[in-house]
Amino acid sequence: MIDAYLDAADQITIVRKGEQAEDVNDLAVIQEDEFLSIAKTEDKGSYITVWLEHPISLDHFTNIRFGGGRFPLQMGKYILSIEFDLKYSTDKQMGATYSKDHTIFRVFAPTVVQCRLILDGQAYNMDKIGGYFEKIIKQDCHGKYYHYEASHNHVTHNVIDPYVKAVSANGQEAMIVDFDRINPGFTDHDVPDIPNDSAIIYETHVRDITSHPNSGVKEEWRGRYLGMTERTTTRHRLSSGLDYLKEIGVTHIQLMPVNDFITVDELNRDKSYNWGYDPHFFMVPEGSYATDPNDPVNRIIELQTLIRTLHENGMKIILDVVLNHVYRVEDSNFEKLVPGYYFRHNQDLSLSNGTGVGNDFASEKMMGRRFIADTIHFWLEQYRIDGYRFDLMGALDIETMQGIESIVQEQDREIFLLGEGWDLPTALDYSKKTLPEHSCRVPSVHFFNDHYRDSIKGSNFELSEKGYVNGDGRGIDAIRELFTGFHKPFTAQMSINYVEVHDNHTLYDRLRYSSGKRQYILESQHQIATALVLLSFGTPFLHAGQEFFRTKYGHGNTYNLSDMLNRMDWNRRAKYQDNIEFFKSLVQFRKREEVFRLKDQGSIDSA
Repeated sequence: MIDAYLDAADQITIVRKGEQAEDVNDLAVIQEDEFLSIAKTEDKGSYITVWLEHPISLDHFTNIRFGGGRFPLQMGKYILSIEFDLKYSTDKQMGATYSKDHTIFRVFAPTVVQCRLILDGQAYNMDKIGGYFEKIIKQDCHGKYYHYEASHNHVTHNVIDPYVKAVSANGQEAMIVDFDRINPGFTDHDVPDIPNDSAIIYETHVRDITSHPNSGVKEEWRGRYLGMTERTTTRHRLSSGLDYLKEIGVTHIQLMPVNDFITVDELNRDKSYNWGYDPHFFMVPEGSYATDPNDPVNRIIELQTLIRTLHENGMKIILDVVLNHVYRVEDSNFEKLVPGYYFRHNQDLSLSNGTGVGNDFASEKMMGRRFIADTIHFWLEQYRIDGYRFDLMGALDIETMQGIESIVQEQDREIFLLGEGWDLPTALDYSKKTLPEHSCRVPSVHFFNDHYRDSIKGSNFELSEKGYVNGDGRGIDAIRELFTGFHKPFTAQMSINYVEVHDNHTLYDRLRYSSGKRQYILESQHQIATALVLLSFGTPFLHAGQEFFRTKYGHGNTYNLSDMLNRMDWNRRAKYQDNIEFFKSLVQFRKREEVFRLKDQGSIDSA
């Protein structure tokens, strides 16, 4: 028994399995019953290296005859090479490109030998053109379901198009959609004219903000897109949901991931919970937030309705996008189409895992970068999104982010870009990582300022450590620098100032653990921290409910816990009304005073 891998266009490595000593003279490389010319072989005992006379074609089934058996050729190091990337990458539009009289289906799959389009149960052979397959169907395909049947040398996969825009419940089947037909005029609606330098960002989760019994949202809309569009009040006759967001005066609503994710069963949504950082389909709205996840169009229209409603009420929308990993590589449609290509590898060929979830998406690969850019462009075009928050942005390469900057600069409105610029232990070279230290190369990208966070409340990962507000003014010199927005490597232009996000403990829970003070002092410390965020130079970022002392009852990582722990408790809305009024006054003060629009150090120092 052997495994055979293509390590270069003209080089195959054959790995012996177990104690074997077959004669290499019995070795042959066979394509469609034709024997390929071998230039030389080198037998190292446990493995054999084979050099071919000519580069191999990936357009035919290839087998290795050895030791009396036939074994399929699998992809090895070749797929990770620059040579492979340059040879097979393309600028052709991938996915299903719809028009009323025909749809063009394209899928990038250079290592696939045969690919069939399965359209509403009917099979069509696709033509291979370089590194992709193509089929043109001359009919109106709106509303038709499809998938691909991709055959490699050793396995055939049913594959859902990574470029899919609509899917059935739990992503079982892809659907072709004419966006102009399902929601006419949506892409022409007006967007609030709020410049990036005036942004006050408020992070929330579709399910969290509407699922509490006292949210005022009708029961069938709780935890769903439409729940955020309803004009509601709590039983205390105080605004909630949409009206509350409008009342507190924030400018940008950042939605935690709303693209399709895996770990909530869309047909049994109440049985599980997740923040959504386990992406499945990157261009499809999550179905568990829709009123009818069985209908692929329903979730599109309802998310568009939410976006339009927020726009009509004077707020912009930032999407939290997770473009740095997939949930499981082996189940990924990327991996089924081009095994190994879309994921970053270490020198020993193991998967790079800087993200901490098992894999890092290879944004530096030409078609990986292309997919990310196409995803960004699609949401801008079809959903009128106003900004992106990049999860674990430090795992994305700078050239990819520069491409995204170019895309947003072409828009007819200002688009806000921000992300987590952490230096993660990924296989990407340090010089290519999107980090605060490299901000001069991506000047329109904003970075979460962890120095700001930790200086105010103590190290994020040491609960007992104290900062300025809970440590009797500790670190006042650093606070002065952070307040003006200039604490290396950060500047006011790039700094996202925050003390609380969805990750880790809420500020209230953190202060309860570390402060050791009475309740009224704890609340005062919390007020000071929130006030600093809203009054510092840079961009303020608030976590939903922070203004009424949001608690998760001591839990720091609630990504897959219950609604009870994650939902916004609208009873606290009434209990802490005084603090909400304080918060609102700070928001209005910041919006009113032009000085907070300053971003350069000279102007701030002289203000």
